[in-house]
Amino acid sequence: MPQRNLLPLRAVLPSMRMIFLRAAVLVSLACIGFASLPLRAQLLPQAPSGPTPHAEPAPPPPSRPALPIPHAPTIVANANLVNVVFSVRHKNSFVAGLTRKDFRVLEDGVAQHIEFFSAAENQPLTLGWLLDTSPSQVNLLPAEQDLSGEFFRQVLRPKDLAFVLGFDADIRLLQDLTASPELLARAVNRAHIGGGSAGSIFNPGPFPSSTQIGGTHLWDAIVEACRDRLAQQVGRKAIVVITDGQDQGSQHTPAQAARVLMDSNTVLFAVIAADPRFYHGFYTGAGALRKVAKMSGGETYYVRGGHMARDFNQIAAALRSQYSVGYRPTRPLRYGGYRKIKIKLVGAAKGRGKVRARAGYYAGSGSR
Repeated sequence: MPQRNLLPLRAVLPSMRMIFLRAAVLVSLACIGFASLPLRAQLLPQAPSGPTPHAEPAPPPPSRPALPIPHAPTIVANANLVNVVFSVRHKNSFVAGLTRKDFRVLEDGVAQHIEFFSAAENQPLTLGWLLDTSPSQVNLLPAEQDLSGEFFRQVLRPKDLAFVLGFDADIRLLQDLTASPELLARAVNRAHIGGGSAGSIFNPGPFPSSTQIGGTHLWDAIVEACRDRLAQQVGRKAIVVITDGQDQGSQHTPAQAARVLMDSNTVLFAVIAADPRFYHGFYTGAGALRKVAKMSGGETYYVRGGHMARDFNQIAAALRSQYSVGYRPTRPLRYGGYRKIKIKLVGAAKGRGKVRARAGYYAGSGSR
């Protein structure tokens, strides 16, 4: 409208100006709202109208298992088969050369039919090498590093695998599964003393965890080794842990560590290396670790007088002399519960030694 016609109108009806302005504002806001609808629709994710060439599905988000975990399932060829790895010890040596007819298997006191039997050389070995790198091991770690390489060369065959974990206030994978003794030895040599807490000046490790407390997560290391590396393997499985046996700050308990060892059918060998100078007379021993090792079918060795090489040789002999049996329980597994296992020497082999086998298993847990 020309300016000359508006001036008389404003002069005569000043109040109508405000009315028209308010109406114009309302109309403008409505137009803006309607105009923005297509834009908002463009911003919302739309379902694809057809297949998109060269499109790859997005990887699933990583998941972290909740702690504590009750067990680590073992992958077995037949879900109804119970597998037991064991050894026979006579004084300071292990008995090799035994056959199926030399053994009798009992579950909860009831004799079981052995469906398969194998000696150590016929089954691959997966080995976890766990190093205590807390400050209490500062005077012992160099000797452990010197002897580890020879152990790997002596025990591992081309079809075997091993990995190395270091644990203190954190748990570090120093070497993933490999058949190379050289790579394993290098990983052990790279181990360093960690800290009594996540923020310790002793702990320059690559993966510090500010949420962790305490300085020796022994039980957590055993659980992680079984859950993340050993549960998925077949054949013989073992852990060698070198520590003073003192746990501080683990989220898992000794009972949970024993459970995960039995569920994954893993034998634990504990080498107790304690430095009395570090504890100033307050060392409380490794009774809990010794009990856990026994429940898994393994043994505990106490390093005395610097004779760590002798203990490593004993473990190597045990691993070379293992046996494996498999049976289907006469009582169906669906009934669940804990089942005790006992393996006896019979016939001509009776009295030739003592069988070292895991104490039992939890039926219905998805593992044997």
